[in-house]
Amino acid sequence: MAQSNSGPFRLLTPEQEADALAFVNDLLTGDATGVSTYLTSDVEAVRSQSQRREVKIPGHQGVQLDALIAWPETDGPHPLIVMPAGLDKSGWKMYGGAVTQLLKRGYAVVAYTERGLPGSDDEKDENACLTVAGPEDVADGYAVIEWALGHSELHADRDRVGMMGISYGSGISQLVANAHQDVKVVVALSTWADLGESLYDHGTRHIAAAEALAKVSDRPSPELEKVLELFRANTDIEQVLAYAAQRSPAKVPDDRRRSVPTFFTSFWHETIFPQNQLLDYFQDYPGPKRLDLAVGDHSSVEVLGLTTGLYTRTTEAAYDWLDHFLLDIDNGIDRDGVVHTESMHSFTMTASPDLATWSKSARRYYFRAPETGSADGILTVEQPPAQSQSFQAGAQEVKVANTIIFDGLAERLRLPIYQSLKRVDRTRAAVWTTPRVFLAPHHIAGRPEVNVTVTPSGRNATVIAYLFVLEPFTGLMRIVTHAAATITGQESGRPSTLRIPLQATDYRVPALHKLVVVIDTVDQFYSDETEPGAIITLSTTVSSGYLDLPIAP
Repeated sequence: MAQSNSGPFRLLTPEQEADALAFVNDLLTGDATGVSTYLTSDVEAVRSQSQRREVKIPGHQGVQLDALIAWPETDGPHPLIVMPAGLDKSGWKMYGGAVTQLLKRGYAVVAYTERGLPGSDDEKDENACLTVAGPEDVADGYAVIEWALGHSELHADRDRVGMMGISYGSGISQLVANAHQDVKVVVALSTWADLGESLYDHGTRHIAAAEALAKVSDRPSPELEKVLELFRANTDIEQVLAYAAQRSPAKVPDDRRRSVPTFFTSFWHETIFPQNQLLDYFQDYPGPKRLDLAVGDHSSVEVLGLTTGLYTRTTEAAYDWLDHFLLDIDNGIDRDGVVHTESMHSFTMTASPDLATWSKSARRYYFRAPETGSADGILTVEQPPAQSQSFQAGAQEVKVANTIIFDGLAERLRLPIYQSLKRVDRTRAAVWTTPRVFLAPHHIAGRPEVNVTVTPSGRNATVIAYLFVLEPFTGLMRIVTHAAATITGQESGRPSTLRIPLQATDYRVPALHKLVVVIDTVDQFYSDETEPGAIITLSTTVSSGYLDLPIAP
């Protein structure tokens, strides 16, 4: 299950990929080798009542896109669902389960692999390069829709077109829907809104995610290669952000923005597209909308539903969303809440009318420096007098995750990753804990925020704030949330006050546990701009140090 942060971005584990490929082979050929007997009856039924075929669809600039087309053997016209693939070498084949479920509901379906990815990668075509949801991908999406509508055997209905995708395919689905009037509804699973903020936030590069994404294809476009070069060198970041803005639904110009009914999903420990940028977009999104936030990381919930058709909460809601807006079915999907949240690690579900209703009121915990004889500071509701404390930068004492995506998958299997508090070197990081355990369970829901005044001994410093829940008996911690900020070009010894919004979270703190805040300078997930050997001083002479935490019993 493990994946190295330096390895290519993968949505599927090897086992999931094998299952997906076996399922698609059964769907196309009737050979059920490697497919669970639990699933074969669905495939047999679909095969007897539909048509399916692998094709090459000409996209923008004549690029040949690898695709599957499928349609029911019933009188048309059929509502049409177009599904761009996620960033994975399996391409459209990750959607076998979704194709089966959509056929059962009466949809014609086109699932395709984007340019620059395996299957749609023609080395003789200089245009067939990965552009990361660029204008070419948007044009491809529309070309696929027009091809499907003009392909008479599908009997597709121009007035009932939807798009559905996961990860890469979800962003492209949103961008195509904004650009073209034919798209009437979108399902955007494990999606992004602002790609720039996903990869560069508060002056800090999200280096592990960017490097993983960079290795998806061996055919990057020249523009992408240049952007990656700038990102890695941390130069001309404005050009990087301009590139990202063109690929961001949140940055679509007002004169092109459409209010297409959209179902969004994300995760509390999302390491590819951290969810705050999506929540900002969702908050102001004017059209019909629904949001599901779940335990885990990128794609953790949806994968089984999309690959093999097994029930998952989000894929079933996705089909209901499409049915409501394309088939005019009154299934209640528009009345059961707008924001759906799953708590770590109880898996408790809550439905709310909006993000403000879901979020708890903030309680302020001040950072009180360690007293003589104590290694840790205290999180206290009473403001302490002016104080300061220091540590030496340069060591990773805690971490966001061991691996992108698959730590979150372990969380869904109720195997969260633990970290040891006693192993944190207090000369290399600052630590504060609540002085007593919570006697009753508490619920954190919303966006925590850290305020801290930082004085680095050099001109640059990266500061990473983590919130953990600690089981005192074992000394083991589970991460709740985190964020980073970077100071650059400051005069040495000059204090800077940082307000660091941590990623939104929904966490049930068990009774007899404590809260822990750690501030460090190094994490494999983020870039590190701190000068080697620097001393980081945290003080309250300019502004109080505190954590604003949305929490209630």
